[in-house]
Amino acid sequence: MKTSWLFLHGINNVPAIWTPIVEALTWASDVTTPLLPAIPNVDKIAETLWPSQGTRTLIIGHSFGGYVALAMLEKYPERVAGIVLINSHTRADNEAVCEVREQSARAAEHGEYKTLVENVRLRVYHPNNVDNPMLAQQRLEHAVHYGPERFAAHQRACAQRPDRTAMLKRFHGPKLVLASEEDLVIATDNQRSMATTCGTEFETIASAGHMLPAEQPTAVAHAIDRWWQAHT
Repeated sequence: MKTSWLFLHGINNVPAIWTPIVEALTWASDVTTPLLPAIPNVDKIAETLWPSQGTRTLIIGHSFGGYVALAMLEKYPERVAGIVLINSHTRADNEAVCEVREQSARAAEHGEYKTLVENVRLRVYHPNNVDNPMLAQQRLEHAVHYGPERFAAHQRACAQRPDRTAMLKRFHGPKLVLASEEDLVIATDNQRSMATTCGTEFETIASAGHMLPAEQPTAVAHAIDRWWQAHT
């Protein structure tokens, strides 16, 4: 059966984040890179975006996109060819984090979205990339396209998501956790521990922070290529 590829972006990002990665891949075909809808529930986003065609799908999700990917895997396991989580995690948010997310959602709805995006810049990029003008311009453009309504909805979707560690562990298809060596948003050690618990392959990429797909797109593409080739 033909395999389609589905790329799911993170918060404050848009499908264009995947363009250089898709262009650098050698094994990808039938690629879809949707804009995640402004729905405050990852399961409903998963249902909305799941391909309707009768193919098996390789799902690649970055950060929040990984949460949606996990929801898809739980709902449609027989049609998932494999899953790649990039700087993401299976765990649910604790009460304190949920409260912070709700505060951020409300702030975005009251005109503070641009400030929120700028305030986390130092946390999402590797120190070597914080002042990169091309990345700064890309972040601004993506944030304008992404917008405060989507931001608020996705913050609330994060807060409502369940723990899916056991579910990922049960999945015996190809699965990869791809992390940056220095992630200040979702700690690399936590991603490594999750990979061990869930029986997934694990790889890190240097000189990148949480925004790994933007910071090291070619390295991300090559890592996915090598992994997928080994399973086909």
